Amino acid sequence: MLLNLSLLGLFAASVLADGAAIVAAMNEIATSNTELGETVASWDGGLFGTLPILVQSAKLLIKINKATTIAQDSAPLNTIETITVAQSTQNLAGGVETTLGNVVDAKPKFDKLLLSPIILLNLKQEESATDKFSATVVEKVPESLKGAAETLVGRIETAFNDAIATYS
Repeated sequence: MLLNLSLLGLFAASVLADGAAIVAAMNEIATSNTELGETVASWDGGLFGTLPILVQSAKLLIKINKATTIAQDSAPLNTIETITVAQSTQNLAGGVETTLGNVVDAKPKFDKLLLSPIILLNLKQEESATDKFSATVVEKVPESLKGAAETLVGRIETAFNDAIATYS
């Protein structure tokens, strides 16, 4: 009986950790996103300065895909976990809006180097990965909160749509 209670406790702890795991993954995305945004904002427009931007963009894509796997492996979120994930989503959305604003502002520099098509491709890949991650997380949210969750991720979708429209 003690073994059964121990296993039950272990299982409960792993389920409770799912919301925390998603938040931790979102925090990694946010950190990578901020680094990319700051690099783009401080870029002088030189060719060699594009390498860190492309590397950070690739790292961000990897983090988003990793977060999707974490969300897929997670159990459905309870209400408290959903609220915590929602707070992280709000913070992330603000950062994404800032970074994509920096990317839009840098378009003339990318145009000058004929790199805008590469940036457009990166934006589309990151949007696709972000959409998949968002859909996976929303799927884990209790039915009664799905509408609110979709509204929160809508800010990120809008920011991507605006940036992609600028580069298209």
